[in-house]
Amino acid sequence: MTTQPVGPHSGTQPSHWYSSTCNRSYLLALLRAGVVAVVLLGILALIVLY
Repeated sequence: MTTQPVGPHSGTQPSHWYSSTCNRSYLLALLRAGVVAVVLLGILALIVLY
């Protein structure tokens, strides 16, 4: 069995600054991945159609 930390700083809730920074970082990574996927799909479509 594993033990879990007990107390006010148990790490279950990240601070507001940390969570908003992580959310922004994940959003930017998701946006970048979406743009790359669309560009690659466009290139693939050009290769297949021509």
